[in-house]
Amino acid sequence: MNFRSPRKGRGLVLNVTSLIDVMFLMLIFLLVTSSFRRQPAVTVVLPRSATAEEAVDTPAILYLTGDGRIFLDERAVTEAELPPLLVQLKSDTGEDRMVLRADAGAQHGDVVRLIDVIRQSGFTRISLSARSAGGE
Repeated sequence: MNFRSPRKGRGLVLNVTSLIDVMFLMLIFLLVTSSFRRQPAVTVVLPRSATAEEAVDTPAILYLTGDGRIFLDERAVTEAELPPLLVQLKSDTGEDRMVLRADAGAQHGDVVRLIDVIRQSGFTRISLSARSAGGE
């Protein structure tokens, strides 16, 4: 005694609309809660400082690695190429601030020489980067 008629056509139909809605909500949640920090391509180990403060953004950052290489905004430059690039940067931006991120293992003489080059290029406010004493 089979009272049901045999099924014709499709068997099981799954409604995936709610699954798609949940996936979009998860994607939106991921994008909203993620923080994107710009990480420089130049790796320097900054020295620690108990009085280090967050610096304001500057038009460019000058890096000095432990082995004496110089980078202007992640672009390798020689010490001879640096003054004209800094003068051009100052004239383009009109800023008088520059941040120098020198590796903890960099020679003191190299740091002082770079500070002189920065000042001779017209930048009057120079900040040296350091990690806070409790920071990474």
